[in-house]
Amino acid sequence: MIVVCFGRPGAGKTTILNKALELFEFENRIVNSVDLDVCIPQAMKDNFAKGIYPTLEQREIFAHTACDYVQEKRNCYDESTPIIISFSFVNTDLRTIFMSRFPEATWVLIDVSERTAQSRIDSRLGHFYKGNLKSPIAQDDHPKRITKDNAEWEFAPVDFDHISLDGLKPIEENARHLANVVINAKGSWIQP
Repeated sequence: MIVVCFGRPGAGKTTILNKALELFEFENRIVNSVDLDVCIPQAMKDNFAKGIYPTLEQREIFAHTACDYVQEKRNCYDESTPIIISFSFVNTDLRTIFMSRFPEATWVLIDVSERTAQSRIDSRLGHFYKGNLKSPIAQDDHPKRITKDNAEWEFAPVDFDHISLDGLKPIEENARHLANVVINAKGSWIQP
């Protein structure tokens, strides 16, 4: 089973995932977790810090690399071991590529407003993504040319089946919900 925990940068995905992993550890359950931020090349992280966002071509390359990484992790565990993936999946192209490779995945949206996400981003320490969600630019290899495929770095509307968690609710509550999705789609493992 693959569960994708996604949402705007600053939604609280990593925090909720880490708390869910504590629940699994307490119950002695084996779960593989993958934060796809580890797949982002350093040059792309450096560009994020400058407000330069990846082009469609760069996103496609990243998406395929990330899918390969997930498959490698998947191969390291028994087939029955669940995998929780954490990543923003801001753009529909990233989502589409991932869904084509892992059609069985269950998607869990950590939902917050742009304002809340930006406030959390502004207070981050040590994270490569400190972007402004309202006024980003996307560039290709030509330093001054904005690309049409991502002139705005906005979280694309979610128009596919998913589970939605309110990112303003307590971390522990959302972690229990996420854990329930992983263990049992009906949510009978850990009561919220």
